[in-house]
Amino acid sequence: MPKTIYTDRDIDDLARRGVKELAVSDDVYLTDLARERAERVGMVLRATPNTITKSENREANPSRDNNEQVVNQVKAAVIAKLGAEVDAAMIERIVRRVVEQL
Repeated sequence: MPKTIYTDRDIDDLARRGVKELAVSDDVYLTDLARERAERVGMVLRATPNTITKSENREANPSRDNNEQVVNQVKAAVIAKLGAEVDAAMIERIVRRVVEQL
């Protein structure tokens, strides 16, 4: 099962749309800035139990080769979205840190 990653910008968008509560489980990752922003805008982060079984979880955890593929795809997507003037090495470090936590 894929994970959902929320950034501070995502929290801003949700708050603008009137979202007051966000369900957080093992399948949802919030960046540190997203957690701070949610707190600042008064959004409640509600912990929900994870619904996947251990066998499904094993299948969902990407292998080391797949991790590299995910890192490369996400890094390319971020650079495409933000433009070539971003620090590619910094983007890669951030993406790797997030992928390691998945």
